[in-house]
Amino acid sequence: MYDIKDLSGEKTVVGFSGGVDSVVLVMHLLHQYQIRPYLLHVNYSLREEASEDAMWCKWFANEYRFELQVLTVPEGTAPEKNIQGWARKIRYAWFKEQADALGAKAIFTAHHLDDRKETFLMNALRGAGLIGLTGLSNEQIIRPLKDWSKTQILEYAKEHHLSWREDASNATLKYTRNKVRLLLPQVLDKVEPRWQGGLSKTIENLERDRGLLLGFLDDFKAQHVRKIGEEYWVNFGPWTQRDYAHNLLYRVCTGIDARLSFEEIGHVLEGASGQRTEGRTHLLVKDREAFIIAPRYVIDRRSYQITCEADLTTLPFRLSLTKTPIAAVEFAPGREWISAEVVNFPFTIRLWQPGDVFSPLGMKGTKKVADFLNDMRVPRHHKDQTYVLEKQGVIHWVLGHRISNDAKVVESAEFAYLAEIN
Repeated sequence: MYDIKDLSGEKTVVGFSGGVDSVVLVMHLLHQYQIRPYLLHVNYSLREEASEDAMWCKWFANEYRFELQVLTVPEGTAPEKNIQGWARKIRYAWFKEQADALGAKAIFTAHHLDDRKETFLMNALRGAGLIGLTGLSNEQIIRPLKDWSKTQILEYAKEHHLSWREDASNATLKYTRNKVRLLLPQVLDKVEPRWQGGLSKTIENLERDRGLLLGFLDDFKAQHVRKIGEEYWVNFGPWTQRDYAHNLLYRVCTGIDARLSFEEIGHVLEGASGQRTEGRTHLLVKDREAFIIAPRYVIDRRSYQITCEADLTTLPFRLSLTKTPIAAVEFAPGREWISAEVVNFPFTIRLWQPGDVFSPLGMKGTKKVADFLNDMRVPRHHKDQTYVLEKQGVIHWVLGHRISNDAKVVESAEFAYLAEIN
């Protein structure tokens, strides 16, 4: 995260509603830090006054010489439920898009101490954990007013003779946040008059603990998590036996945005090797003392009849066959050379099936493909996507792993084929 003092003269953006919080934020940035951000206003088309709010923001920008961009969401777009969540998603996605387009180093928002308290109470009532109670972090988003109370913001606005727009929707009890803001304090004031200070202290303490937790997670991931392509391999080892193993694996998954539930992760953690679960975007597989987090995939169960070179382009992966004179063949690890007789058209590329057998190069007799993959310790989700080359009912190649004895290149041959998979 950037130090706000270092952002003077740099391109930045600010979420600007036109309310007192965002007005004070903008003027505070200008006067205190000599930062003149681009103003980003979203018109959600939810209220009759929304267009007037946008016009006022344009007046403000012109009056104080700020650049302003307005996003107008088409009417009728909002869902019937969770309108605030929908609006939040729209604005932050657009803020990020505009910041990237402008090359802005930071996105400023006007969240203040009272907002943090409201968020804490809302998330606590919903059953949130430590991360949820303290809010998600984003290194690009800076909240300069996070320790300011609403009273302090209003005092600043009055002291500097600022004007702003009042959002009538802030007074309605239609939204949960407004209920927490308007009704809950009335009850808490009667229970514990000093609850405001106590809640601020609680949030402060939890934020320190959150920093400790995230630091531990960073250290754990640096030592035990490897990214291979689009997959993450988590070497749990003895950590599997820790009391907090379930929480730890859950935090690793959420940290890479793998949308797996706590219950789904526990099912895999407690299962045998090969146990798996699929979430909306990712799958989790247990591989002995390791766990593999991979993007969810759809298995292509089609068989591909390869009758000419052009048919190779229909495969769900890239397979190239390069014809090479036998004198130029160089055997080396990672290079698969196949007999010309095997890859002479036609042949079939398909997923392996239970009962498939072949004669692995270097071994006597035949072996089930399933047993071969197990012996090679191929993770289950990779097994599901393993293809074979079949010609006249005989499997000559388990793609990506090994050819058969009858597919090997002999010295008496005129040429061979270099097979490469990408």
